Amino acid sequence: MAVADVLALSGAPRGSLYHHFPEGKVALAAAAVEASGAAVRRHLLRLAARHPTPEAFFRAYGEALGDWMAGSHFRDGCPLATVMLETASEEPRLQAAGQAAFLSWLAVFAELFGNAGDAPAVATARAEHCLAVVEGALLLARVQQSPDLLRTLVAACGNNHWPSRAAEDSAHE
Repeated sequence: MAVADVLALSGAPRGSLYHHFPEGKVALAAAAVEASGAAVRRHLLRLAARHPTPEAFFRAYGEALGDWMAGSHFRDGCPLATVMLETASEEPRLQAAGQAAFLSWLAVFAELFGNAGDAPAVATARAEHCLAVVEGALLLARVQQSPDLLRTLVAACGNNHWPSRAAEDSAHE
């Protein structure tokens, strides 16, 4: 999307855009990533407050994501994915904004697993796995035009059958 498109959609005068975002399009995109990342984090925190176990949280999250995707007729997806995939590697400011957003989501997931008794390293590994599952499942739902696999995969993130680091280490000996 070009700056002219943003201005046309917003109705804002060109001077306002450059007043608030003197660095131009990259600054605007970084602010959008930061705002989207914060909005998702707030949603995750509200969901975690209502569903404090990993099983309940990821089941509810999968349902919410499925409903959201279906409600958008599968036009929506991760609010960061397109920007991150297309420009983050070329723009350090965007890369930093995306990393911060994803880390804030991982922190919510890791805290759920930690509160359920996982050691910090295991909780972090599970959180990373679940974020990758969520991101992939959003793409699959969009491509398949169905929320079913999204709901199933995200709900499975709350599964209690996660190998401990000690079990993994002994298996490799």
